[in-house]
Amino acid sequence: MPSLRLSYVLLLFAVYAASAPFSGNGQPPSGSSPISPPSNSSIPSNPSEAPAPKGPEEDDYGGDHYDEMPPPSSAPPSPPAEMVRPPDDDTPFTPESGSSDPIAWCAVRDEISECRTFVAMLNDASSATWTCEKRDSRFECMHAIMKGEADLMSLDAGLAYIAFMNFHMKAIMMEEYCYFAKSYEVVAIVHKEECSKNPSLSLKDFRGKESCHGGYLTAAGWNYPVQFLVDSGLQAVPKKTANDTERRDDELISSFFSSSCAPSELEGQGVCTSCGNNGSCTTDSYTYAGHAGAFRCLMDGTGDIAFLRSGTAERLSADGIHAQEWSTKALEEFRYLCPQGGCRSINENIENCTFGSVPANVIMTRNSQPNSRRLVIVEQLLNASYSQTLYKPQNWNDYVLSSRTQNLVETKELTRQVLGNSAVISQKVETLGEDKSEVTAAFLDSGSHLLCVNWLLLICFTLLYIFLWSQ
Repeated sequence: MPSLRLSYVLLLFAVYAASAPFSGNGQPPSGSSPISPPSNSSIPSNPSEAPAPKGPEEDDYGGDHYDEMPPPSSAPPSPPAEMVRPPDDDTPFTPESGSSDPIAWCAVRDEISECRTFVAMLNDASSATWTCEKRDSRFECMHAIMKGEADLMSLDAGLAYIAFMNFHMKAIMMEEYCYFAKSYEVVAIVHKEECSKNPSLSLKDFRGKESCHGGYLTAAGWNYPVQFLVDSGLQAVPKKTANDTERRDDELISSFFSSSCAPSELEGQGVCTSCGNNGSCTTDSYTYAGHAGAFRCLMDGTGDIAFLRSGTAERLSADGIHAQEWSTKALEEFRYLCPQGGCRSINENIENCTFGSVPANVIMTRNSQPNSRRLVIVEQLLNASYSQTLYKPQNWNDYVLSSRTQNLVETKELTRQVLGNSAVISQKVETLGEDKSEVTAAFLDSGSHLLCVNWLLLICFTLLYIFLWSQ
């Protein structure tokens, strides 16, 4: 009995410890957010977990478990009330019930023409009604989808990370390429003449030269090259000072290259010092946006090196299947620049000459999308995929879907698993220059560690109570 009384006292102490107040506000330290929403919007800076619809697919489609993702560097404000819980809608979505609520694909700028052609084919091949919703940037499309003004869009892995972390969006499908590939390679392309001058040419030889990037914060065009410069030690990371919330990736690129063209889909961001228009990231810079734009930047001499997706040069060179008016040089005039140094013919096997593999582009919708409606979207796109409606090799500019897309496949994994290592690289690039000790100190100052300790005490004393009770 004495041991029982002791265990009872210990349990009471543990409960008190776990519920005791502690100093600090209990919130993660404030810091930089990967994206700064417009001042007139109610976009939360980070996602909160959306409750899942009931059913066997609870973990996959009811809202991703964000707590398993590396935590962003700023504390999330409370999301709008309408974004917290997805609609309680277990009624099967039918063409009749959806006729007044069509499925809206969000298209950006010139994509709208391709989108209208695309949804016309979808409407012919499916029982649901599809429409296009036009916005001026992918940033605006993310916002529209989060607010329910559009339903879905296709994003590269780099921008998909932003949609996942900042706009309550999740991946529901992904593109599939030739031979069932669900990824592509990141390559650096240079002019052949540079390789002829220096057979041992490497990326360090391009310090102080001009670079072409398909897009700011895209995986192949930005994140992978930035991380390579850091990992290889070619460029020191600019350190952040106290209360400094500015990103360091653009400064790192600007320190290595004399000028760069990396148009941004995000207002007020990007590096466009070599895009023309006095270095301003305006609509004029979109001429060099995307993988095609990065190759055009190299083709016309705007840049000396281009970071883009493998297969781009083969399509868009003067002798390629998608040759354009600006395609003035044949494929033989270009070479791959390997990460370890040296050049390789583009017609050769690119194994060991890439900067990494990127997951295929994903189709994303909002976390609060009713499960029944999501299933209809997936089913209709799968049906269109099987009927070859999606395969349009003339789509050279990768509008709506990549030109190499042959099928769409449903993603069974959670979004962070779909994005894989690309999400890890995106997060590393986002937090470049942060002092990890300062982040830890801020966490300790917040008092959050005391809550962790208190709950640990509760668990330990509870186990001790159970042990003593059994004696």
